[in-house]
Amino acid sequence: MDFNYSDSNVQQGRENQNRARQTPSTFSTQSGAEEVRQQTRLDKPQQRMAGQVGNRVLEYFNDPEEQARTDNWMQMFELSNEGMQFNQAKMGGAPQA
Repeated sequence: MDFNYSDSNVQQGRENQNRARQTPSTFSTQSGAEEVRQQTRLDKPQQRMAGQVGNRVLEYFNDPEEQARTDNWMQMFELSNEGMQFNQAKMGGAPQA
């Protein structure tokens, strides 16, 4: 049986072995971590997990013209038949007579 391990996995295993030799198992840790290593660069902007949706929200909050345009569209939508149906369904209300 042949095992193929990447160099990074072997290096991590060696580091774990060295730490185990240096630190007794009865030694305490803080929050379960013996050593904390930063995996990302903090000086570089990170990609937002919200993706395009997050960009749209930032645009809405930061641009007064975009906020006014969006609010105007929402007001017009609320006056349409589809908008009224949407709001009724959202509120769980019965159709108006």
